[in-house]
Amino acid sequence: MTSFTDFLTAKRTVEDRALNRVVFQQFVDALAERAADRGVDEPVRIIEIGVGTGSMIARLADWDVLPPSVSYRAVDLDPEPLAVARRQLPEQLRAAGYTVESTDDGMIACREPRDGQPRRLELTLAVDDGFEITDEADAVIAGAVLDLVDLPAAVEDIKGLLVDEGVLYAPATFNGHTSFMPRAPLDDRIEELYHRHMDEIRDQPGSSRAGQQLLGVLPAAGYTVRAAGGADWIVRPVDGAYPASESTVLAHLLSTIDGALADYPPDVLDPERRSQWVEARRKQVDRGELTLVAHHVDVLARL
Repeated sequence: MTSFTDFLTAKRTVEDRALNRVVFQQFVDALAERAADRGVDEPVRIIEIGVGTGSMIARLADWDVLPPSVSYRAVDLDPEPLAVARRQLPEQLRAAGYTVESTDDGMIACREPRDGQPRRLELTLAVDDGFEITDEADAVIAGAVLDLVDLPAAVEDIKGLLVDEGVLYAPATFNGHTSFMPRAPLDDRIEELYHRHMDEIRDQPGSSRAGQQLLGVLPAAGYTVRAAGGADWIVRPVDGAYPASESTVLAHLLSTIDGALADYPPDVLDPERRSQWVEARRKQVDRGELTLVAHHVDVLARL
């Protein structure tokens, strides 16, 4: 059985492909604009809520889109993925050309000039609730988070973190579609009940349609939506094998679906039929035959 931290690490390559590049570029441009306003001596301040194993930090460094000086505060409620981030990020940052020095609460990463300007990233990692911290940020990143919270309350809390003209970047916000190929007779019912579980049954708040709801909730809260676009996860075998560790993404999702569907009584979904469906899908993963399509929305908004 895959762990949640294994899943968070494995989905990096899936999200690299899925990120909506138009929305992402507008986010990068917004960081560059703030850096130009601040000058070289004052860092751009970024807060990431739900940092997981640090994939976004590694991506921004690897893709060479960080401003010259950045103060990056990364928080997560779960200490386990944060421990993985602390272990993985130094090597990932070195691979992106940085030298890394550990600090008591994170690390300082520096890179010699490639374009006439050096790079400095001061990173802190902490177990904390990103919706309750008190800080100021030029940008807040909330990736794959806003479908797991009370959305109107969350965007209001983020307003308390952002300075005037600050931006919220919310990639990979789930939006109501999970399907597998090859198709099976029970698929439509499975998808319906899995999404209903998100909306009505699980203890955790959130919505299976958070991506599209975000486009209405943000303007109502005083934000201006600057960019939005689809960001579908597609996990598929290539020549009978999954790239990188992407079979782990499928295995974790199947376990998540199985756990959600187990909450329904037998008169809604027969437990034996559920088990048969899950087992058949797991065997397809083992054989390199299963494809996943899951719909997400990426959004950039400015206060």
